[in-house]
Amino acid sequence: MTDLPATAKSTTAIYALAIVYAIVIGFSFMFTKLALRHADPFDMLAYRFALSFAALAIPVRAGWIRMPRRQKGRPRLPLLLVSLVYPTAFFGFQSVGLDAATTSGAGIFSATSPIFALLLGALLLKERASKLQLLSVLVSAFGLVFMTGISADALRGTSAVGGGLILLSAVALALYGVLARGLRTSYSAVELSYAMMRTGCYFFVGLALVRHLTQGTMSALLAPAAEPGFWLPLLYIAIMSSLVSSWLSNFALSRIEAFKVSLFVNLGNLVSISSGVLIMGDDWSGAQTIGTICMLAGVIGANYRGGKRKTAESVEPSSSGIQVGAPGRGVGKEILDGNKSADSSAEPSPEVSSGNKRVVSGV
Repeated sequence: MTDLPATAKSTTAIYALAIVYAIVIGFSFMFTKLALRHADPFDMLAYRFALSFAALAIPVRAGWIRMPRRQKGRPRLPLLLVSLVYPTAFFGFQSVGLDAATTSGAGIFSATSPIFALLLGALLLKERASKLQLLSVLVSAFGLVFMTGISADALRGTSAVGGGLILLSAVALALYGVLARGLRTSYSAVELSYAMMRTGCYFFVGLALVRHLTQGTMSALLAPAAEPGFWLPLLYIAIMSSLVSSWLSNFALSRIEAFKVSLFVNLGNLVSISSGVLIMGDDWSGAQTIGTICMLAGVIGANYRGGKRKTAESVEPSSSGIQVGAPGRGVGKEILDGNKSADSSAEPSPEVSSGNKRVVSGV
């Protein structure tokens, strides 16, 4: 059998990583529900990002993970802006919004993230999508809406404020994808992840400390740490759902468009529902089958390259002119080194739990 061209191999690896990303964030719903048995949403976020930042900062400081040398004159403001949008704004909007919205209602509003990513990508990055890709995004969004909102009272219990905040979280996730993609030639995936975990840690730990100090409830903040059942789900959502998933998404955003990565986040909802059926014993309905077909069709359609078109030509090249699969650089090496990834072909819709409405997305 003839070997695939280097570009095709690299592109295949990127989509494989995107699928891993969807699986990781899909299972995070279940672990987030387990963690919330022991801590409220904002305290859980403080623990989550403190642990995820420590898990990245320690090996970086020890030299086990190589960071590109800081160049003089290179602005740091873009990194701060991205990390304020995600995870700070995203989880802030979502955590408050879920208290005023049902899980089904949140699912309906969060399904719009790929649409926002498509619009923002066209506006800010001048990325153009084909008619098939536009249709695929709408089909995927419809699949998630249909899956979560099939019941007549899907929006009952969701206030205008709650729905608006969930919608803002979807916009924040889409904006993060577009901003991170716009920085793909200036910062590596590990630099973006480091900034995101650091900002998330400082913001949510600071918020938790201020809240409990002013209320005189520091013992409540420390109580979850004494619960053995809290640490396993915390380790998953901190290491896998936060650190590893951010690394995967930032690397994928350096190669494929933001709206495509958002579709893989929607796919994570499918993984979450499937894990609930297989592990938690949840029911599987006809609506979920239809929604699954629509989401899979949307992902396949958005990433369809056409019969004999060359892989590298499927999407307009970036201004940097760097091609996927550039000689001497493999996908695995770029991830481990933290070097700036090469740009290429095409691109976190928030995750919505299938259970308690206080569950915070595991994106």
